[in-house]
Amino acid sequence: MVLLVGAGSAAAATTAPRNTVRPTILGTARQGETLTADQGSWSGTQPMTFAYQWRRCDTTGASCSNIVGATSKTYTLTSADVGNRLCVRVRATNSAGSATAVSLAASAVAGPQPAKSVSLHAGRASVVYGGAVSLFGSVANGQPSETVTIDEQRVPAFSGARTVGTVQTAADGSFNLVVRPVIRTPYHASIGQTASNTITINVRPRLVLTRLRAHRFALKALAARSFAGRYGVLQRFSVRRHRWRSVRRVFFTRAFVSASPTVTSRAIFRARYGRARIRVLVPTGQVSAGYVSGVSNVAIA
Repeated sequence: MVLLVGAGSAAAATTAPRNTVRPTILGTARQGETLTADQGSWSGTQPMTFAYQWRRCDTTGASCSNIVGATSKTYTLTSADVGNRLCVRVRATNSAGSATAVSLAASAVAGPQPAKSVSLHAGRASVVYGGAVSLFGSVANGQPSETVTIDEQRVPAFSGARTVGTVQTAADGSFNLVVRPVIRTPYHASIGQTASNTITINVRPRLVLTRLRAHRFALKALAARSFAGRYGVLQRFSVRRHRWRSVRRVFFTRAFVSASPTVTSRAIFRARYGRARIRVLVPTGQVSAGYVSGVSNVAIA
């Protein structure tokens, strides 16, 4: 008597692949991006292997044809795919046979992502020493909440660039940061390797004119550099001509560090002009390197 139960049981235990959940495509449909095939779910005898074939379809997801050489689990979209839709065919194979299933067509492939760019602007081009200026800009073709780094390069003699702050972009890509430059300073913003234009903020010395007593005045220049040995021009306002007229020079004779990095330069002078309004102008040729001309407040002589 021949028993065939064992052979029948072995045959019944081996089943060919059958797709239970169709394959899907993961990723962004944009030129340059990489799509990944998910084989879906399959029943059947294990182990089971999978092969892939990417197919290019028309805008409706029909009329699909194989993409030559696109037989990996992943596929990087090219310019030939732009405007078309892609699907992937998955073939599952085991010891009992094979079967295929095709994904739904992905959304139409868009063109390449425009290049990211960063722009930077300032609320004003110059500031008095100790004052603040707002830097603002925007990131084009970026994402919300990206980190923008703002660096400064102080010149001259203040060597090396340094980061003055990092900010996050808003939903529209905008960002802003308040800075307090102490000397003529260029700034630029960056995200990774993408850098903005450079803007430069000029700094004027802070000039404070104080009446000490009758006809005697003190002039202080606050900056990050000494003004000792340089001069300002004492000016008197002409009521008749409605303009300021230069009278004489006022020299800074001493300087000292008041609170780093601030250097206070001082001049003492006499002025007697019958209660006329006076001020002191430090011209461009007399400011220390890294500064532009400045003018003091007005006092009564």
